[in-house]
Amino acid sequence: MLDASTAVSWFFADERDAESKAMAEAVAENGGIVPPLFRWEVQNALITAARRKRMTVENVANHLESLDELALQVDDVLLRAPLSSGLGLAHRFELSAYDTAYLELAVRRSLPLMTRDLALKRAASELQILWRR
Repeated sequence: MLDASTAVSWFFADERDAESKAMAEAVAENGGIVPPLFRWEVQNALITAARRKRMTVENVANHLESLDELALQVDDVLLRAPLSSGLGLAHRFELSAYDTAYLELAVRRSLPLMTRDLALKRAASELQILWRR
């Protein structure tokens, strides 16, 4: 179970550390599960990076193609759930609705969460679902 911050870190030298590389290897070997918003968060991060001249538009396309090659399963349960789903987690951990979607999925599926986001790391750690190498 991975979030967008994890996937995006794979494409920037200043964010690609040992943890990021280990996460990439684990997803390459085992696949991963993501909520639907993963697609737009990753696209937005890479498009923004191109606008800021951190990478070229061609790099964006190549990186998105490399993610398409991974065995990522999209869990769309929250698309059909009441809008209040996840509200308790968002309030408890002071998370955005976006970040709560990742946490809710990890909790619901009892899966370790791969994230580079500090607030999500704290929440996942407290819930004992933080991914560890």
